[in-house]
Amino acid sequence: MKAEKFWLYFSLYFLITVGFSVVNLVVFLETKKLEEEYLKALAYQHFKQHLLDPNYKGDGKFIIEPSSELGYIVFSFEEPGNPIKRVRVAIKEEDFQEGGKSLIKKLFFIEVVLIFTLVFLYQAVVESYIRRLKDKEDWIKRLMLFLTHRLGNFLAAQKVLFALLEKSYPRDENLKRMGKSLKRAQRDFNIITILVKEDKPPKPENVNLKDSVLDALKYFEEELSKKQTFLSLKDMWVRMDRMELEDVLYNLVGNAVKHSKSLVHIKLCPKKNLLVISNDISRVGSQGMGMGVELTRMVLDRYGHSMTVRLKRRYTLFLNFKGRG
Repeated sequence: MKAEKFWLYFSLYFLITVGFSVVNLVVFLETKKLEEEYLKALAYQHFKQHLLDPNYKGDGKFIIEPSSELGYIVFSFEEPGNPIKRVRVAIKEEDFQEGGKSLIKKLFFIEVVLIFTLVFLYQAVVESYIRRLKDKEDWIKRLMLFLTHRLGNFLAAQKVLFALLEKSYPRDENLKRMGKSLKRAQRDFNIITILVKEDKPPKPENVNLKDSVLDALKYFEEELSKKQTFLSLKDMWVRMDRMELEDVLYNLVGNAVKHSKSLVHIKLCPKKNLLVISNDISRVGSQGMGMGVELTRMVLDRYGHSMTVRLKRRYTLFLNFKGRG
């Protein structure tokens, strides 16, 4: 965040400085042009006075017929009665430049003050905006922690009740389906818990991705029994927190299964450290795929892994793992 803010302020300072530099250049050129025209008009007044009084040689600042043009700005005027003869009126360059330098110094001082004032005001506005965003982020995070805590307690209580019911009715098929639904709800809930509890450091370890994919598929045996499933799985070791990897795969495999019409294809490419999941996407159900994928992407970013989704006639997800386990 500090580096981002530095580049933000530096970019603003640079753009303002370049902008004022361009303005200064235009002002300088126009001012120089106007000043030359003004000096020429003054020189012409001295020339007219010289015509009235040939002994008039200038006022000290303007000189009629200087002995040398070196270090002078010279204006030449034609005598009305003698077109061949020209009268030179000169002014020292340092006298001409003195006014321009004074103007540039004033402009420079004003612009330096203006630039720093603008940057300071911009920084104050940005800092205030960032602080408000941070407060909202902290509030949302606290709210999510509260909700996840409550939901976690609720799921834990449900698991205890389910265990008691399962013990009393071990062969009840409805209870078995309820158990699967409860486990899936727990998995859906886990991906949010990972992101909310950012202060809890992950514990990366070498995990066989093939085993984790097969474990994730067990949650969707009922759905997969009604669809064509193509698996091309080889041993592939990756480095990631085992529980977080299981939650990631549950979400990605679950999306592919739930939003497919009749086909699911999962392939592991150990040489490329790549997991590919695709299906014949159902347009009716595809609207619910975005949030889970984005939450999963945020978890993967913590480990430097990348994920790409291609959506054409088929939904295809490429999960590229950084390095090897």
